[in-house]
Amino acid sequence: MTNVQQPKQATIDGSPDPNEPSPNMIVRVNAMAVKLVYPFIAQNDIRYYLNDINIRPLEDDTVMLVATDGHRYIVARDLNGFAEKEVVVSISKDALKHAANAKHTLDVMSNGSAMISDEVAQPLFIQPGNSLIDGDFPRIERVASTIGYQEGISGAINPKYLNDALSIAKNFGGSIRFFTRDSDSPLTFVLGGLGDMECFGGIMKLRDSFEALPTWFPKPTEAATLAEL
Repeated sequence: MTNVQQPKQATIDGSPDPNEPSPNMIVRVNAMAVKLVYPFIAQNDIRYYLNDINIRPLEDDTVMLVATDGHRYIVARDLNGFAEKEVVVSISKDALKHAANAKHTLDVMSNGSAMISDEVAQPLFIQPGNSLIDGDFPRIERVASTIGYQEGISGAINPKYLNDALSIAKNFGGSIRFFTRDSDSPLTFVLGGLGDMECFGGIMKLRDSFEALPTWFPKPTEAATLAEL
């Protein structure tokens, strides 16, 4: 007896393919963590994946979010987050409007659909199109480190990037501490007061051509303080 192969069911344009498996959730992270790291993404970089956010599961079952433009980076750890696998996700500015509540989450599905959901998992904003980005996001641990640093600031720093770090601390945590290692290593900062999140970042130092302090300034006279002048 000859086996007769049944023809595949045709689909109407725009309707789901009945032969395709249903999408499943692959990422759920605190929406505030997304908003926290977003200012450090690249803008219109030819390395297109730097224009987006890297979301990566850690060995302790927490989730790490990374954003960098090559001159600075920021890393947030969501203690209650979930990530089935590492992904690079595109985030729209419209989505950020719904990301200011710590009870809201960014949910990413296996088919690339992404949305900001409220505390009862109801979508507040659904991003159009596929939000998953192909590409290998750089390993941030090749640049960032927490070894050998001491508290303080040294080296030449782009003041705009420093101001961005201070703005994030003001808007999200309320406290910031700086750590430095040498003239070539990034200036590292740690934010405090983030609840169920942890965050640190770094700013690459400039190769400046000026002395740390001016050598032309007159040497002090007998007056030791301004009051004695």
